[in-house]
Amino acid sequence: MNFMHLSFNDADEQRDDGWTIASEESPSKSEHFYSLRARCLAEGSLYEDLEFPANDFSIYRSELPPGDSANVRPFAWKRPGEISDQPKFVTEGYSRFDVTQGSLGNCWFISSCASLTSHPELFERVVPQDNGEFEDEQYAGLFHFYFWQYGQWVEVIVDDRLPVTEDNQLLYICSSVANEFWGALVEKAYAKLHGSYEALISGRGLEGMVDLTGGITEHYTLKGNEPEDLFEIVESNLARRALITAGIKKDEQGKLASVNLVGSHEYSVSKVYRLEAKKHLLDFGGEEPELVKLICVRNPWGGTEWTGAWSDSSIEWMAVIEEKMAELNAVKEDGEFWMEFADFVSYFDDISMCRQCPSLLSEQQRSCHPWELLSGKGAWRQESTAGGSDERGFWKNPQFFFKLTAKNSAEGEGGNEAKVRVSMGLMQKHNRTKETRLLPMQLLVYPMAEHVTPGVRNRLPRTFFENVKPVECDRGGFKTLREIVVRYTLPPGRYVVVPHTWKPGKEGEFLLRVFSEGSLTALSSRPTDVKRWYENRYFLQIPLMKIACRVVKFVIDWWNK
Repeated sequence: MNFMHLSFNDADEQRDDGWTIASEESPSKSEHFYSLRARCLAEGSLYEDLEFPANDFSIYRSELPPGDSANVRPFAWKRPGEISDQPKFVTEGYSRFDVTQGSLGNCWFISSCASLTSHPELFERVVPQDNGEFEDEQYAGLFHFYFWQYGQWVEVIVDDRLPVTEDNQLLYICSSVANEFWGALVEKAYAKLHGSYEALISGRGLEGMVDLTGGITEHYTLKGNEPEDLFEIVESNLARRALITAGIKKDEQGKLASVNLVGSHEYSVSKVYRLEAKKHLLDFGGEEPELVKLICVRNPWGGTEWTGAWSDSSIEWMAVIEEKMAELNAVKEDGEFWMEFADFVSYFDDISMCRQCPSLLSEQQRSCHPWELLSGKGAWRQESTAGGSDERGFWKNPQFFFKLTAKNSAEGEGGNEAKVRVSMGLMQKHNRTKETRLLPMQLLVYPMAEHVTPGVRNRLPRTFFENVKPVECDRGGFKTLREIVVRYTLPPGRYVVVPHTWKPGKEGEFLLRVFSEGSLTALSSRPTDVKRWYENRYFLQIPLMKIACRVVKFVIDWWNK
């Protein structure tokens, strides 16, 4: 497909030690989009995307169309001007109410889009302002969008032909404002990126948030497994402009229906609030108000709201003054509702928060939340770097080296230098269009003494890992996910990160990202002359040298063991 892969700018530094020092700014302008639009305007025609045509092949790849019913399929494909008399790309700004789920089971993506609208500068990275409106002179039937994929931003260009029902209604995403179409076009671009609308069925909200921002996620399981300070964690992440979604698993016991919640569904989280309210409504005396922790949740369906305590029509709001109710938008039937936080952790199964890359924050926000980022790409290859978790081959896995330094000279307990919070994300390359299985994977971090240096082949030997224990982490272990994120609290020093799969010999590509409140320095571990010699492509073209290279490789592997 004709996607444009864009790094943010030329300041990105690709090093020979595997790390990338990213300097992320707004995606550069696409000459391809402008040239296509200019050509259509010159020809007096509207753009038709041949790579993602207006037919069933763009809807689904299986025998049955996606949706809640096997009978749901497009009656026709129409442009916004054929659906509405006065179509608008966007009306009166962006809002989380602009994206309402249609017949496609992609609530995870819609909840992510809804969260994104709360951050205009992030939203405009995905939805460029140069798309214009349908009545503009520059309108040519095409729009472009950007999605973050595996460490880089990808531009996707689509035409504006959309699938509709027999009564001329949008089949999938629609807005609460009938003539607004940006949501439907973003969904179409994301479907093109993954090959079809069907490819968007079933997913995780955290994946959608990462693809829309390039951020790193935190994931917590609820129902008694959550940390005691989870409310404060959510509050802090919202202050840092994090995107947040929450999920409910299948309703096994039927208790969700009684409070109007939906099982196997993803919601977005927009706000939390500490509200002072009296517990007993009939108390007119001197009872002191109690502090109630509330969380605001939205159903991407645009309806079907929670009916328990602090829902739109619950009696709890009788103890709250009208001005405060209006401020909290507490009584509108729009799919958004408030819950007491204790009820939230009781009914919901998990919550995911997507923290933004440091470069996406303003200078003021960076000064309050000073995070740095290192990222690097690698691969597990069966014959060389797919060592798995087996003790004998573990040292063969890719190794990344960095130095961590505290940004201030504060000392911790006992006179030791303060520890630094670090989050690490390991993402394996995965395409929703193909039936490729995700690999169980994890990453381990080992401290390195000052005298320890990588040997030949840019690796520490087997003896190092036999004698040094990995650092304990929060929520580690093998997971079969597109991306796993683990959190550490580390003292300043030198470290090696080892991404690996469960079984040896399993091939795949990955992206490693390290976020830190301290200073990160990628440690250079340049190849030795021997490594450069036997990996030189010129020599590998000569059969005799191929044999010599195999011998050298065998000797090096034997020596490292």
